[in-house]
Amino acid sequence: MKTDTSDDFQFSLAGRVRNLGFAPSPLNALFPLFEAIANAFHAIEARWDREATAKGVITVTIIRSSSDDENPPVAGFLIEDNGIGLNTDNWRAFRTADTASKISRGGKGVGRLSWLKVFQNTHVNSSFSEGGSTLHRSFDFAVAQNDASPLIGHELRLAGETPTIGTKVRLEPYVQSYSAHCPRKVDTIAAHIIGHFLRNFASYEVPSFTLVDRAERISLLDFYSSNVESDTPETLKVVLEPGEEPIDVDMYHILLNKGLRLHDGGKHWNLYVGDGRVVRDEKIDNQLGLGYIGENSDSVYIGLVSGDYLNGHVNQERTNFTFREDDYRSLHQAAVDAAKRHLAPYIEQVRTKQAGITLRVVRENPQFLAVASNIPAFVEEHLSLNAKSEEDIYIELARQRRRKQRETKREIKALSAGNASEVVDRVQKVASAINSDKKASLAEYVVKRKEILDLLDSSLAYVDPEKRDYLREEIVHDLIIPIRSDGEALDYEDHNLWILDDRLAFYSYLKSDKPFTTFLTDSDSTREPDVAVVFDRSLAFDREGTDEPIIIVEFKRPGRPNYSHSDNPVTQVLEYVNIMRNGGAFKDRTGRFRKPIPPSTRFICFVVADFTPKLVEVVSMSIAQNKSADGEGYFGFSPIHNAVVEVLPYNKLLHDARLRNEAFFAKLGLN
Repeated sequence: MKTDTSDDFQFSLAGRVRNLGFAPSPLNALFPLFEAIANAFHAIEARWDREATAKGVITVTIIRSSSDDENPPVAGFLIEDNGIGLNTDNWRAFRTADTASKISRGGKGVGRLSWLKVFQNTHVNSSFSEGGSTLHRSFDFAVAQNDASPLIGHELRLAGETPTIGTKVRLEPYVQSYSAHCPRKVDTIAAHIIGHFLRNFASYEVPSFTLVDRAERISLLDFYSSNVESDTPETLKVVLEPGEEPIDVDMYHILLNKGLRLHDGGKHWNLYVGDGRVVRDEKIDNQLGLGYIGENSDSVYIGLVSGDYLNGHVNQERTNFTFREDDYRSLHQAAVDAAKRHLAPYIEQVRTKQAGITLRVVRENPQFLAVASNIPAFVEEHLSLNAKSEEDIYIELARQRRRKQRETKREIKALSAGNASEVVDRVQKVASAINSDKKASLAEYVVKRKEILDLLDSSLAYVDPEKRDYLREEIVHDLIIPIRSDGEALDYEDHNLWILDDRLAFYSYLKSDKPFTTFLTDSDSTREPDVAVVFDRSLAFDREGTDEPIIIVEFKRPGRPNYSHSDNPVTQVLEYVNIMRNGGAFKDRTGRFRKPIPPSTRFICFVVADFTPKLVEVVSMSIAQNKSADGEGYFGFSPIHNAVVEVLPYNKLLHDARLRNEAFFAKLGLN
């Protein structure tokens, strides 16, 4: 067996192209076009040097497929320039993969490989001056089988009598997988070209550049200028790593008309440029929290970031940078901060709106007073610029309140550690935090009371437009005492008996929708103080563990017109008093039996109803014959029952409750 002693390196161009990282997408479908345009920029610069902007010419013609569509698919592009052409040096560089010939201009030597990846064929015509003659070079460029040369039909000859120096590159047709991804609209293609070379357009370092689509001709520099509201340069000093020397970065702050549509899926972007072309982009809508901006509110923001550091860290495909991701994050954060400074007047408008919404949320939810006592500071420190709705701000307020409560708990646990002075400071800090939170909780309770009274007012005033009847009694009832069909006991926070009397706020519920026999040991009464469905039944409340009065509340249906002596509500509540006094021991809210009600325990009975002539008649013939001081209700005392009975109308109930809470409402600005 003969030993292989050759030392040449085998290179598979087809394999290289196959492995090139270009998944089909709108931007990748246009990437070969961008590379051809970049070559045109370089060729013009090589020929015209400092006069490149004044004398250079680039024309891109869109080639449409034959179709009956009004806007047929794009089949390819023709890119023409009046640059230096494919002379001997450039031709050698073109034939060398990964050439270093254009490193100074940002060339990587792999851009033309994208032509092979995305298009089935590339046809090149180039005229150039060399050795006192004008020569013409033409060839096709395509992936060949068996790794044969991709240069097909190469011809070099003397140019004609009136040669035009420059190069024409025809990219056509698309590889099928990329064809569908190419945008059809000429404005969209124009926007993508400008976006990719935005650094050049922003600095107006662009030669005559025309995009042609059938009969339409677009000057891309004019297209850019007509869509730019402002562009402001700035130099940033960015520290990538603590302790390191900062790097200098150039940044253009550009306001573009929203119609340019550089990017879909976002309004505001930071674009990071390497070697004159956009390599990476980041949507910054969330960081800015801005809609459309500008003088007419029809512009978007583009932050264009470039510099030597970025130029020196571009990968070969020009799809990313080679520096660490942490460095990129530091750079991006610095660019975002710069964007915020530049857009400060617009951001201030957002902050003002956020402060107004926060104030409204805190007024409605005063439990957040402890974390938002200084609303401008809360907005600046804790709200992202993207927090726009009441729900967003409520969630952040709740989050900060929870964090503050957890911090207070940690401080309490830490009180045992440290010296005396530290402990004193911690105690003062914790006490202050607790007091602030308790004040906020009290305010929350007051707001709840205000909402309950407003809702009760609306419910009582409601009239059905068809039946001309008051809102069903269950709704009013549920506001004061929630309907519980299962007869469970209530905690003080589960009812609103304070509407009747603030002394009742801490009373607990004895029993609801069951006969007295179910909770009185010696009772044989089948009466059911059932209020789970309808009014005209009583409820009994007591204050557990005390001998304070037992409260009986009898609600009558709002708007009820008919009463008789047989169903006198005063008589009804006194009957319930008798049943409870004579019923032996009763089950409390825990299910344990308590002692029988002693004779010394007083009953306070409330009857709440709409006053009608018939109700006034039957009440005036009961023990509750005495008018209240304001003349709007009745009251009386039964020595036999040791019971006080008060009959009051719903409007008095509501009015008196508002008066008792008026000072609290005023303090919170709720009136």
